[in-house]
Amino acid sequence: MLKNILVVILFLQFANLKSQDSVKKDTTYWKKSGFFGLNLAQTSLSNWQGGGQENISFSALINYEANYKKAKVDWSNKFDGQYGIVRLNNSKFWQKNVDQVFAVTKFNLYAFKKYWFYSLMADLRSQFADGYKYSGDTLKTAISRWASPAFIQIALGIDFKPRDYFSISISPAAGKITLVTDQNFANNGDYGVTKAVLDTAGRVITPGKKARYEFGGRVTIRYKKDLNKIVNLDTYADFFDAYNNNKSQNIDIVWNSLLTIKITKYFTATLSTKFVYDNDIITKYDWDNDGKYDNKNDIFGPRAQWMSVYGIGFGYKF
Repeated sequence: MLKNILVVILFLQFANLKSQDSVKKDTTYWKKSGFFGLNLAQTSLSNWQGGGQENISFSALINYEANYKKAKVDWSNKFDGQYGIVRLNNSKFWQKNVDQVFAVTKFNLYAFKKYWFYSLMADLRSQFADGYKYSGDTLKTAISRWASPAFIQIALGIDFKPRDYFSISISPAAGKITLVTDQNFANNGDYGVTKAVLDTAGRVITPGKKARYEFGGRVTIRYKKDLNKIVNLDTYADFFDAYNNNKSQNIDIVWNSLLTIKITKYFTATLSTKFVYDNDIITKYDWDNDGKYDNKNDIFGPRAQWMSVYGIGFGYKF
C-alpha cells in the first residue's frame, strides 16, 4: 500500500513542478482545484424482521487538477483516486468495494482557428490494493493487484476546446499498453495478455507475457463544470480502437463520472460512476459450477462492467 501512495505523491509532484518553478515569475498561469471526500457508515440490527446484515463500510476519494495556460500553451493534469472497504458482521474479511487510480496529463499547443490545438496526452489506470474473489468466509483468491492490471495510453492528435470546461480530443496515433505484472495472472492470460505455454503435465514451458501492446485511434471527451452553486459534474469518456480490430464491438470504452453536491461547507453528497468495456477482459461465471461454461446462464467472454458509488459524508473542495 505504501508504494501505491508514493506513486500518487510523485504524480502530484509532477503536476506541480512547473508551477513551483514559476512562483516567483507569475502564478496567474496556473489554476488548481480539488475535492476530498470521506464517508463512514455502519448498519446495526437487532431482531430485525425485514432481513439484512450488519456491516461497517469506509470509503475515500480525491480529485485533483493543476492546469497551466499561457499564450499558445494549454497543459492540464488530473488525478482521481477512490478506495472503499466493507465488512459484514459474519465475515472475517474486510472486502474492498471500490478501488480506482486514474491519472492523465495533456499538453496542448495552439494550432488554428482559436479552439483547435495540437495535443499530446498520456494517462494511467490501475488500482491501489489487491482484489479478491471470496468463497464463503474462509477462502479468498487474488484476482487483481497494483499494476495487475494497469493500462497506459499515449495519444498524439488534435484537441478541440471551445470552453475551459469542455474538450474533445481526436488522436489517430494512439498506443495502449496493458500491464499484468503478477506472473501468475500473466500465466493465466488474464486481462488479454498472452498466456503461458504448458507441457502435458501442466508445467510452465514459456511464461505468460506481462504486457500487451496495441496501436490504434482514440477519442476522448471531457466535461467539468459547476452546474449551479452547489452541484458540480466531472465526466470523462475514452474510446480506443486498435487498428488490427475490424469489428466495431471491439472498441474499448472507459467512462468515469463524479457528481458532487455541496450540502454544507464540510458536508457533501457524491455519486461516482464508472463504465468499462474491453473486448480483451474475459468475465467468467459458472452458474452450475461444473467447470464447463456450457449452461445458458454461464458467462465466458467480454461483458460491460458498471460500478456506481453513492456517499454522504465529509467533503472539502479546494
